[in-house]
Parts: sequence; structure tokens; C-alpha cells
Amino acid sequence: MKALAWASAVLLAVLAGVFLIFQGLQDFDLSEYESRPIVFSFDGYSVTGTLHLPQAKSPQPENPALVLLVHGDGPADRYSGGGYLPLISSLLDSGMAVFSWDKPGVGESDGNWLSFAMEDRARLAATALATAREQPELQASPTGVLGFSQAGWVLPILAEDPAQGDFFVIVGGAVNWLHQSGYYTRRRLELAGASSTTIDKALAQTAKDEERFLDRDFSYQDYLDSGMDKVPMPEDRFTFASRNAAADSTTALARISAPVLTMHGADDLNVDPGFNSGVYRKSLKDRNPANRFVILPGATHALLRAEAFNYQLEGQMPDWSKALFTVLGRRAYAPGALDTITTWISAQAVPARDRPTSSDRSN
Repeated sequence: MKALAWASAVLLAVLAGVFLIFQGLQDFDLSEYESRPIVFSFDGYSVTGTLHLPQAKSPQPENPALVLLVHGDGPADRYSGGGYLPLISSLLDSGMAVFSWDKPGVGESDGNWLSFAMEDRARLAATALATAREQPELQASPTGVLGFSQAGWVLPILAEDPAQGDFFVIVGGAVNWLHQSGYYTRRRLELAGASSTTIDKALAQTAKDEERFLDRDFSYQDYLDSGMDKVPMPEDRFTFASRNAAADSTTALARISAPVLTMHGADDLNVDPGFNSGVYRKSLKDRNPANRFVILPGATHALLRAEAFNYQLEGQMPDWSKALFTVLGRRAYAPGALDTITTWISAQAVPARDRPTSSDRSN
């Protein structure tokens, strides 16, 4: 009998594991939802993305909320190499439409994203949003933007214009480019086991080096001659860094009236969660009663579970961690991450006539 009970327990555990694996893999399959390619023109280049609608069968929900995804740094395609898929699945399951595109020069899009300043990225996002709003199902939909990391400098520019969105979600955003660079360097050295003296010296040198990027006369040849990087960045990456080194969203934040949700992982290795969440709170707390500023325990820069996925660069993630992400799907996110995002967006994404007034909110 004991052997039978043990075998039954093992079988149940195996079945449960298979079910969880299957459930996780489903989050990477969007075939049950209606999708359509969308191509639009930006600065003379062709940009291609995909719109996903929340149901596969017609008719679609009336005026589903539209969520525009804005990439962080790097040569990201419309799904960020598959990393967006569990998030997109979660948004679709919550009745929202989702639109994302290949960055210029990536996938099916022309151009070169490294030629962009943050203002250019904001114009691109505005063009993408206007294009998506032309779809028949979305012409009367509430619309908003969800951006990651570097998009923290894009969304505030976009949100200064109230017509650009009904809600904005910033995940892992930083307010000041140079401050973020210093934090990243500190955490990188700490992870490498450097002493406090070594870290302090490195940060002082990094600050001097970064300040040079603010000088318009600092050329690529000057950069190469300086020897500030053991492995020099390519010229187009240097140009990108030079154009954006002065990025600071403080002024734009003070002009935003639309609802904003900011989310940071408490274990973020790339962006200082306490500092930046504090700046967002100071700048936005009185701008809209719906604003929220969340620091999620046990979460990474991308709001994943820190115990399994906390690396500064995607290339540092070992194969076992990548495999685990595929197995877990949306469960790879820290507890509460996706629920917070979808619940908050749902609360904002209602037709204007149905939105609570200030007096309603006080009751």
C-alpha cells in the first residue's frame, strides 16, 4: 500500500508539472487571438508591427482598450525576442488590444534606431498610436502606452500632450540618464566583488567620462583617443549615447495630467528603484488621483522573479534561466506584477462618460 501511495504521489506530481509546463508554454502562443500586421511610415522609413485583438472570433469587444508597447534599449523586435509574449497574453486575456513594432533597423522595419534622440522615439510612438487608432475596432477606444526601461524618457515626452493617451505605464524607468549610468556601474562592480574603494574611484571616473558626452564638440575620434572604454562602442552607438546623455524627464513629468503608473522591481540591478520611484512620486503625486508608484518586492528590472532572472544584461542569463522563463510563462513575473498592471489599466481604460469624477472618487 505504501508503494502504491508513493507511486500515486509521484504520478500526481508529474502530471501537475506537465500541466504547469503546458500552461506556461501557452503564454507564448498568441494564435487564438486575432492579429494583423500594420505598416506605417516614419521619417521616410517603413515601420512594421503587429496588432493583437483580445478575441479570435468576431465580433470583437466594443472599443477594447489599446495598449501600445514601447521598447527599452537595444535592437528589439516587436516581441522583444519573445520576452513580451507572456505580458501580451495577460493583457489580451484582460480584454485589451496590444500593438508593438520592430524598432527601426530591426526585423521588418527600415532605418536605424540608434540615430534617434528620445524626442524622436516619442514622435515614433505617437505615429504608431495614431496609426493603430485608425483600425475600425479602435477608433473609439481608450488608449495608453506601456514602456520599459529606456522608455522612461520617451513616455513623459509623449504624455505632455493629453491627446496622446488616456493612461501611461512606466516599468523600470529612470529619470536622469547620468544618474542611471552611475547606479548601473555601481551595481555591476558590486556584483563583480569590487571593494568600496575601487567602486568609488570607478564612479568618479565614470562621472567625468559621462560629462564629456554632454559636450557637443566631443567627437567619436575624441572618444576613441580617450580610452575610456576598453572595448570601444561602435560609432552609431556613440552617436546615440551623445544625443541622449542629457536626458532628464523631470520637466516633462511636471506637465503630465494623464494617469501614470510607475513600477520598479525592488531588486533592480539596472535602475535605482527607490530613487526613481521617489522622483516620480514627488513630480506626479498631485497631478492625477489615479497615479500610483509601486516598488515590487522580489522583482527584477523587468518585474520578473529575482531569484531566477536577475541579471543586468539579457546575454548574461544562463540557458537554464531562459528555459525556466519559457516553462513559467507569465508565472515568471514576480507576484502581483501583471495583476497590478492589468487592474490599473482596466480602471483607467473606460469611456470618458463612465469615468468617475473627482467627487465620485472622494466618496
